[in-house]
Amino acid sequence: MKIQIMAAVALAYAAISIQAAGPHGTQAGWPIDDSGNVLITDAVANRMAASGAGWIRVHFRRGPYWGDEPGFYQKYDEIVNRLRARGLQIVGLVSYETWPGSQADWCANNWENTGGDGYNGYIDGFGYMFGRVAAHFEGRVKMWEVWNEPNCYEWSPAPGEFVGCYYIYPSNLAALLTHCHSQVRFYNNIDVQIISGGLFGHDIAGFNWESSGAQYLSDLYYVGINITGKFAWTMGAYGQYPLDAIGQHIYINQGGAVSSSWFGTYLDWVRSVVTSYEGGGSPKKTWMTEFGWETVGGVSESQQSANLNTAYNVMNGKSYVASGLQFLLEDNPAGDLYYGLFRPNLTQKPSYNTFKTKNTYEGKRSNGATVTAILNKFNSGGGMAANGSPYNNGGTAWAHWWDYGYVQDFDGGSVGPCAIFDTGYRVQMGFWTTYLQGGNHTYLRFPTSDEFSWGAGTRQNFQGGYMTWDPANGVVVH
Repeated sequence: MKIQIMAAVALAYAAISIQAAGPHGTQAGWPIDDSGNVLITDAVANRMAASGAGWIRVHFRRGPYWGDEPGFYQKYDEIVNRLRARGLQIVGLVSYETWPGSQADWCANNWENTGGDGYNGYIDGFGYMFGRVAAHFEGRVKMWEVWNEPNCYEWSPAPGEFVGCYYIYPSNLAALLTHCHSQVRFYNNIDVQIISGGLFGHDIAGFNWESSGAQYLSDLYYVGINITGKFAWTMGAYGQYPLDAIGQHIYINQGGAVSSSWFGTYLDWVRSVVTSYEGGGSPKKTWMTEFGWETVGGVSESQQSANLNTAYNVMNGKSYVASGLQFLLEDNPAGDLYYGLFRPNLTQKPSYNTFKTKNTYEGKRSNGATVTAILNKFNSGGGMAANGSPYNNGGTAWAHWWDYGYVQDFDGGSVGPCAIFDTGYRVQMGFWTTYLQGGNHTYLRFPTSDEFSWGAGTRQNFQGGYMTWDPANGVVVH
């Protein structure tokens, strides 16, 4: 079944000049193996942090555990805490490998072939499991990707039927997203964001709308709103459709130089579906949770590096792209995967330096210039472990101008959400929350000191005044 989307959504979006995306990241493949052995070791986490990555995609696969039993939490607590201790932020992936079941189970009661509403026993169990997992990792994992490449299939035995790979019918995915999203945003107050499973974009049959993943996303919205009513229910119940961002994967030009034009067009086509259903001003971002090129049976190492550079240049020119998470940190001969920045012997490919250049945001402006005071404070103030990685808090993830000078936002470190200013000082929790309230920023302007002991509490000085905290009075602006 194909649902034709209105012609308006085919309009491409012009790239803007500012580098909007980022910070970017990478991933390590399996975090645990089928025996429960942790594969993201301290050494792997150290290489991730050294690469410049800000985000790490972690696949919460079961391994030997039945769903989210205690052993599952023990292993992933170890992994998440290890990454967070290095200031890395996490995109958690929950998929067919997280909750036990078969393709027949998750595709049961689909509308496309059976006339059902897409909901079934597998989705019921998956959604409640996700709610428990999201609650357990709240504050440590803020972004969750639900499903992986939902439009990927191996063959079509009959018109409208799709089998193999990870395929799930749009009506089933609409039900799954609705159940998962409502568990964290409607029935429980869990502070996370949901990314819809990364759409598989390819050029196996040439470059076209369907191969970009845009057709599937259009079908998902249409069925969820107009046929099964799952999306319509969330809009009526709590004012939004059940996805906070869009996941996308692009694997094109796997044998040579990547086309920047087609890479950008695939991004634009998927984005155009979002704006056709949610309006041109939709704040929902695209997360490129996978893209890459293999250096065995694919491209040369130098071409991999060049393609990586091209892809990041394209993504950095799109205002709606949140981040690009390269696949894969290290080659995996056992899985016949050679997309890595590192060879199997852990020597660096040329793509490593390209990746690090494109992923290093600390103290950098979008034009490549360094704000020395911000960079120096980042380094002297504990690096990624303390500050975390840069993120977009409304002014891009780069060091950017804010009223009185340059500032850069950080999150994921031990000090919590914070900002470093070109005066060479950092404002962190809990002064940071008060600083952003009302007219406090305008009154106080930029910091002229870090926090220091003051009476029974602490104090921080600013260009226009100062802030204090003590147990009796809390935070007070003077």
